[in-house]
Amino acid sequence: MEENVKSLLSAGSTSIHNYLLLHYRDLGLDNDDLVIYLQISRLQGQGDQASPQLVAATMKVTEQAVSERLKRFVQQDWMTVQNLGNRQEFFDFTPLFDKLLKGQAASNENPVVSAGEQSRRQVVRVLQGEFGRPLSPMELQTIHQWFDVEHFDPNMMVLAIREAIANNARSLRYIESILINWQKANLTSPQAVQLDKERRRGVSYETGNRRKTGTSGPSRGQTTGQQGNKKKPTVPIFKLDDL
Repeated sequence: MEENVKSLLSAGSTSIHNYLLLHYRDLGLDNDDLVIYLQISRLQGQGDQASPQLVAATMKVTEQAVSERLKRFVQQDWMTVQNLGNRQEFFDFTPLFDKLLKGQAASNENPVVSAGEQSRRQVVRVLQGEFGRPLSPMELQTIHQWFDVEHFDPNMMVLAIREAIANNARSLRYIESILINWQKANLTSPQAVQLDKERRRGVSYETGNRRKTGTSGPSRGQTTGQQGNKKKPTVPIFKLDDL
């Protein structure tokens, strides 16, 4: 009995705001979400790494189940993930309490962002399909920053993802560098990107009745009719595949 008391006291305690207990369902959390939040708060309060493995072991559930919940926390903007280095992460629930204080009720809608009409869910689905695996909470947070901070167009995100895969680079950092470079070059549509590619490859274009090429004109003896019968180069127009 005495040993149990010592264990109880040495384990410490984890506090929770009553206001959160009263309104967690209004924010969209269910009972399992609340327990995961408490387990993470306990571990981080002790100075430990709140890994999905440790949380799962305590809750007697699978690590995958906890990981899926954490991804949802990021998607619902209840939590952000801070990279502490050495593969250490800190789960910050400030966004959850911001919503609680503002009285924001949960929404079942998945808003479509920007004129490209590509939702966050669609961009995530494309990434997961190309990467061949689920995205981590850190990766999901990066995608949210593309929407909320960088304000990249979703159509351009999808194009950059496919550009990176074509270069065998499955990295969000690589994809983001493509988007930033396009932004700096004022390439704001898939068509503009394709035209820029063709320009760099030296494809000639028709301008009025004259054609811009690497030569000064037709060779001596070449008739006007022969010149006019030459096949004009065409510029392929990029078209996004339907998601």
